[in-house]
Amino acid sequence: MNTHALALVLTLSLALYNIFVDGSFSFADGSYFPYLKILFEILVSLFLVSYFIYLILIRERQPIKRFSYLVKPVFCKRYEILSSLFLFYATGFFLSAFSTAKGAVYTVGEFAWDSAFSEMDRLLFFGKDAWHFFDWLYQYPVFIMLLNLFYNVWLFAVLGVFAFFCFQLPSRVRNTYLYSWLACWVVLGVVCATLFSSAGPAFFSRVHPDLSVEPYQDLMEILRSIDAYLIASDFPFPLWALSTQDWLYNLHVEQGVKAGAGISAMPSMHVSMAVLMALGLTHIQKWIGIIFWFYAFIIYIGSFLLAWHYAVDGIVSFILTLLIWYVVGLFVKDPKRVSPYQ
Repeated sequence: MNTHALALVLTLSLALYNIFVDGSFSFADGSYFPYLKILFEILVSLFLVSYFIYLILIRERQPIKRFSYLVKPVFCKRYEILSSLFLFYATGFFLSAFSTAKGAVYTVGEFAWDSAFSEMDRLLFFGKDAWHFFDWLYQYPVFIMLLNLFYNVWLFAVLGVFAFFCFQLPSRVRNTYLYSWLACWVVLGVVCATLFSSAGPAFFSRVHPDLSVEPYQDLMEILRSIDAYLIASDFPFPLWALSTQDWLYNLHVEQGVKAGAGISAMPSMHVSMAVLMALGLTHIQKWIGIIFWFYAFIIYIGSFLLAWHYAVDGIVSFILTLLIWYVVGLFVKDPKRVSPYQ
């Protein structure tokens, strides 16, 4: 089964999942297509500008003529380009179906695992919540602001790297990445999220109002004070995490279905995709892989410092993503055309 067929099958499977769980299905409002369109335009523009600058830097004698050679593959490899475009834009349907399915997760598990994962964090961090080990970082609001910024550009990084692999020549690395990408969204983002339904620290007191203890009240107060400081000091970005968390909770209460909606902590898709990007790009260029491994670490730290996840969420995501990459790699064979990265 090629990646196009797999994407279609998984999209239909997510639709059936939601029908089974919620009794109906509709694609999430607020499509991902505008993001894909903007991202595609940015990537093409950056590539063209970067290539022309490269020709100038190497002192190409006929830069215009050589630059025009880029037009030739559009016609000579039109099938491969159109096929890659189809796969890239098909993810819009897939991610919309995922958002719908994610919104139905709580109807099965009802966030029953929050207390358990909170206790696991304390076991891992010697009786304290994970964020307490890094509470000194909250003394630097600019760092928390930048951490939030890195966390927010995650979606564009995920789609950008996915687009990169979509437009690569067929290779074992490319196919392993694309299959693993789809598998992670379904296995971690739907199956595991349903089995281990949890809301996360930011929503703990909201979804469990009957509990006498609010273990993350101090964390949320610290984040709100940082947000207030950033706004009062006219910094360019507030803590978007707080407004996004409010938006998600309001959608949860209203049972709204929109792109990006749904509350789910375990496992962390932010960490999973960051790890997958690092794995895939390490096989392309090691130095790029090192940068993305560092980015994955930032995402992991941000996941619990910004109250999105328990620390154990990211650890489980890391392990499962490695496992999916390994298992998928066992079944992916070298295509007939050999990629230059092999």
